Amino acid sequence: CEIEVDECLSDPCHNGATCVDHLNAFSCVCQDGFQGTTCEANINECHSSPCLHNASCADLIGGYECVCLPGFTGELCETDIDECASFPCKNGATCIDQPGNYFCQCCQCVKGFAGPRCEINVNECSSNPCLHGYCYDIVDGFYCLCNPGYAGLKCDQDIDDCIINACEHNSTCVDLHLRYQCVCLPGWEGTFCEYESNECNSEPCKNNGTCMDLFNSYRCTCTAGWTGADCSEDINECDSEPCLNGATCYESVKQGQFVCICPPFYTGDFCHQRFSPCELPYNPCINNSTCL
Repeated sequence: CEIEVDECLSDPCHNGATCVDHLNAFSCVCQDGFQGTTCEANINECHSSPCLHNASCADLIGGYECVCLPGFTGELCETDIDECASFPCKNGATCIDQPGNYFCQCCQCVKGFAGPRCEINVNECSSNPCLHGYCYDIVDGFYCLCNPGYAGLKCDQDIDDCIINACEHNSTCVDLHLRYQCVCLPGWEGTFCEYESNECNSEPCKNNGTCMDLFNSYRCTCTAGWTGADCSEDINECDSEPCLNGATCYESVKQGQFVCICPPFYTGDFCHQRFSPCELPYNPCINNSTCL
């Protein structure tokens, strides 16, 4: 078993490929245009559709050939042949090149018409010149019927709805499409900023306070026991030390009131009156006894 078997002796490679022997195997080096383990498959170079302008592709060994349609040339049929290059039209006629052909325009057309006999009315609306409207074609021109809110020859101008300037009291008009909006200054409201704002509508005064509307402001008149811009602060009636002569002040359960607890021998709402316990009507002694 000292002799290695040459797998290439059976000539397994096709289409002129070169066989390379390996240990218990072989490989084929294919010629251009072939592929496969034994180079048995012809590569279709037309698979990638290399030919342009609807040309036909003919597959060759290791290449391809494009069969061009009339009017085109080049390796890939990429070049449009100018049939007018040879000046085929006589007597001053205009040559118009077409794919694989040409025609001579013998008539001198006026603006707005085209064709060999000027029989075609050029449609100036084909370029969609009207930006926001409908285009009507006329001879050598067009006119635009604009959508609401637009103006101009090509309906390219958004109509400024603030031209009428119906906004009142120095408010700012903001133009919107087919409408506008008034931005009111503080203290004014309404579609046109025509109404003075009633700042009391939001009931800013607390604890049953009375609201008085002012321009762009308000004023609260607070009920007893409350203070502050919106009557939200509880007044401590004892802070002013209304009780005299060392009396003790207590806030009453009734809002806005207080109670003074007087020291001995003082009376009155504020403990401001001094009295003698032996004087009427405080004298506790009876039957003509003497109070000391």
